[in-house]
Amino acid sequence: MSGPLHSAAWYRVADLRPRLRAHTEVHRHRYRGELWYLVQDHITGRFHRLTPQTWAVLGLMDGRRSLAEIWDKACVRLGDDLPTQDELIGLLGQLHRAEIVHAELPPDLVELGRRRSRLGRQRLLARLRSPLSIRIPLWDPERFLERTRGIARVVYGPLGALAWLLLTAYALTLAALDWEALSGNLADRVLAVENLVVLWFVYPLVKLLHELGHAYAVKRWGGEVHEIGIMLLVFVPVPYVETSAAYAFPGKYQRALVDGAGILVEIFLAALAMLAWDMLEPGTLRSAAFNVMLVAGVSTLLLNGNPLLRFDAYYALADLLEIPNLGQRANRQLGGLLARHLLGVEQPEPPARSRRESAWLVSYALASFCYRVLVMLGIALFIAGRFFFVGVVLAALALYGLLLQPGLRLLHYLLLDPRTRPRRGRAVGLTLGTLAAAVLLLAVLPMPHATLAEGVLAVPDDARVVTQAAGDFSRLLVAPGSRVGSGTPLLALTNPELDARATIAAARVEELLARQDVLRSERRTTDALLVEDELGHAREALARAREAQAGLLLRSPATGTFQLARADVLPGRYLHRGETVGYVLDDATRHARVVVRQDEVDAVRGDVRALAVRCAETLASVTPARLVREIPAADRALPSLALSTEGGGPFALDPAAHERPLSFSTVFQFEIAIDAAPLERIGQRVYVRFEHSPEPLLWRWLRAARRTLLERLAV
Repeated sequence: MSGPLHSAAWYRVADLRPRLRAHTEVHRHRYRGELWYLVQDHITGRFHRLTPQTWAVLGLMDGRRSLAEIWDKACVRLGDDLPTQDELIGLLGQLHRAEIVHAELPPDLVELGRRRSRLGRQRLLARLRSPLSIRIPLWDPERFLERTRGIARVVYGPLGALAWLLLTAYALTLAALDWEALSGNLADRVLAVENLVVLWFVYPLVKLLHELGHAYAVKRWGGEVHEIGIMLLVFVPVPYVETSAAYAFPGKYQRALVDGAGILVEIFLAALAMLAWDMLEPGTLRSAAFNVMLVAGVSTLLLNGNPLLRFDAYYALADLLEIPNLGQRANRQLGGLLARHLLGVEQPEPPARSRRESAWLVSYALASFCYRVLVMLGIALFIAGRFFFVGVVLAALALYGLLLQPGLRLLHYLLLDPRTRPRRGRAVGLTLGTLAAAVLLLAVLPMPHATLAEGVLAVPDDARVVTQAAGDFSRLLVAPGSRVGSGTPLLALTNPELDARATIAAARVEELLARQDVLRSERRTTDALLVEDELGHAREALARAREAQAGLLLRSPATGTFQLARADVLPGRYLHRGETVGYVLDDATRHARVVVRQDEVDAVRGDVRALAVRCAETLASVTPARLVREIPAADRALPSLALSTEGGGPFALDPAAHERPLSFSTVFQFEIAIDAAPLERIGQRVYVRFEHSPEPLLWRWLRAARRTLLERLAV
């Protein structure tokens, strides 16, 4: 009890005879060992959770007792917890606004109609406030579910649980055995056009069965389901089912099973799809089975099965922990701790009972907020890229509700809330100081800046030993690993055809010289001039033949260590012209081709203070390097498959490209020189760190956001 026991306004309400509305139903629940009462309003579908003290008063409102009699009896029942008359008046007002009680005996049908209209307007406003998940009711499935209720008893009975466990275990075993085939080149397979078409048809079907799983779980324990429809989730049509009747179930495991029924259905569907995928031959049906596994797995892992978002796993966790409104309680706990420790404002009723509970509630609030921000930003970028102006507006509304609205509430709390009045100066000063520190940290203080990229060890073009003419391998003139100078003969080829061509060309020149001498001796000047012209062409042919013959001897293009590309396959091999057979590498320097994303190329191109390299086979050692040059044009070509997702790299391959590895996005290539690096195999992966000038974090984030928006809006 707080304040005076009696109220000056008591005479106005003492004779009222309030009563519970006829369309309400009361359920007894226990949360974490405490008794609570849940009042269900069948007209609006709402639930109201009341403490035992509130129910001790509300239970006396039968329409026959006056408010004065109710107060007298409540004082006897509650003892030291008795309410004051002002508190009872306030409670009556709250219960009336919640539309739980009525102060007049005859039923007011007009008021019920007004309540329905008001509820409809509230639901419409709620949909407008949440433009990314618009609900469109379509059908009342109660009669259908009642006729097929036997399905619920089988599915959610011992036989159904046993079948689910056995099938899931068997499917997991198959997935482990076929993991390489399932996960190989996953990004390329998923993003293929024909697969996206199959995925578009599979997704709604899986989600429909998901929602039916919720509906039958409600029917299993006697609840009613009166609404099924379509929800436009980021403008993608997804079925939904209204299962709020499950809130009234007394057992927490029943409520949790209703919450998690969709997840269980999707896991079951994924298990069936795994069996089908294992048995079917490649084709449309096998692709559909693969997409069922993909949809069920991704949605369970990222959305429905993630308790950080308010989907199935969140409500199941709240029911199992017996903490209704888990997210709101976690936010209240975090806000209360900040208000107490920073502003000196005590929270009247903290949600946590202990320090341990407070720690995980605060952790949940922070993790949930960060994850929701990431998901919302992803949705906002998706909409902006697909729907341009309309998408940008809707995304801005969603971001307003997630980021700006909490900031406005904080401002209202600091400036207008009565609880902060005694310490308002401290609260405002601390808030302004925190903002100033954040601005200083993010926008003024330079922070280390670096770009991480991957590449492969390569050789400069002038270090390759390339065949100048085709021929059969004859012999090595220098042992691999030997130190050679520029122009040193390295290996010899043989080509009888080139030798014959040179011999024929030389004989032709000798023949023409002899004819020319005869014509000149006979003073046939005109004929001699014609032969002179033909002799010039013959000499050019001879020069080309001898040049081709000289190309059979491969010489070192530079000074360094001679290495063969494939020494084991050279004997007896025919080498084509232009084929690389080895390298002459500088002992102190190695070259690498590094691939940089488009959003990082400006920093690498214009501001590199230092480079550091780690080779994949010697990650413990860091080697300095220097930037040699940038490959002039942007391209989608990768220098090696090792940099693609198929080879363990970061770039997804375009499945339509078959002649050479092409990434989906445009990339830039840089050539770097690695000083004092050990001699490693060509093509080995390297990890490169480009050090840039220190820069405040805010300007980096703004630049990255601008690039991202431009890329999305240009789609």
